[in-house]
Amino acid sequence: MIIAASILYFQEDHYDDLIKLINQHKNIEITNEDKENGKMVVTIEAENNKDIEDLEEIFHNCDFIIDFTHHAFYFGDEVEKAETTGIIPDFDIKKPFTKKKIL
Repeated sequence: MIIAASILYFQEDHYDDLIKLINQHKNIEITNEDKENGKMVVTIEAENNKDIEDLEEIFHNCDFIIDFTHHAFYFGDEVEKAETTGIIPDFDIKKPFTKKKIL
């Protein structure tokens, strides 16, 4: 399992829309929010890198989300599994740390 700490920047007048979108995904938890300034800190629990990329795609295609950036990752037992088996699942270490700007 991978846990990502991420920040969402959104249009303030679409707070309720953002909450509805987040509630559609059981693996996202709101950690902190600043409704007036359009910022929200979320944690995401994902089984693999693709799950995080899928969420990025959803947020990228959402008109009221200005930006979505990851700031920390916890790889948990994924690192131990990779060390013991030598198999690294669908994970590209460079991908999650690449800053992505939604335009």
